[in-house]
Amino acid sequence: MAFQMSIIAIGSLMLQFALNGLGAASVAAYTASQKIESIATMPLGSFGTAMATYAAQNYGAEISRIRKGVFQCILMSGSFSILSGAINVIAGSQLTSIFVGSQETEVLSLSHTYLVISGCFYFALALLFIYRFTLQGLGKSFIPTVAGIMELIMRAVGALVLTGAFGFAGACASNPLAWIGACIPLACSYYRTMKKLK
Repeated sequence: MAFQMSIIAIGSLMLQFALNGLGAASVAAYTASQKIESIATMPLGSFGTAMATYAAQNYGAEISRIRKGVFQCILMSGSFSILSGAINVIAGSQLTSIFVGSQETEVLSLSHTYLVISGCFYFALALLFIYRFTLQGLGKSFIPTVAGIMELIMRAVGALVLTGAFGFAGACASNPLAWIGACIPLACSYYRTMKKLK
């Protein structure tokens, strides 16, 4: 888990490097948006952590419970992700003004762009947490590590390629791109693992 987190942190550093080249307003908008996003996505991480414990407790005893638990967690976490994403899309500028003040119009506009792009993909992040932690609870650590590497690659592509092509919006897209890129191998591995256990 620590190795996976360090891989993800490297991708974040690359993104920060790309943002620094866009100017102070972009850095301020990204920083403020990250504060809002961390509040919005913290419960999604908690759902994932709960699934690691739940899957480990039921592994070898009642596999059908794991499948049912994952399904119910997807419903709860998915609903929360849609709600928090909608709040960020609708009220992103107002939320950012808490951190930077209402007079910083450029920062507010850029921050709203980030929260709209990112907020539309919180459901993918919810799935990522659930699948990653469930697999880890089942003792399957290889694919979550591969997913972490995929996340690094996708975030690097967003930081280096999309930022150059689309500016701040490209940088904003790097996180959702990383979530989707990591979610694909995790989802495939989860369903394959559950099929084998059945």
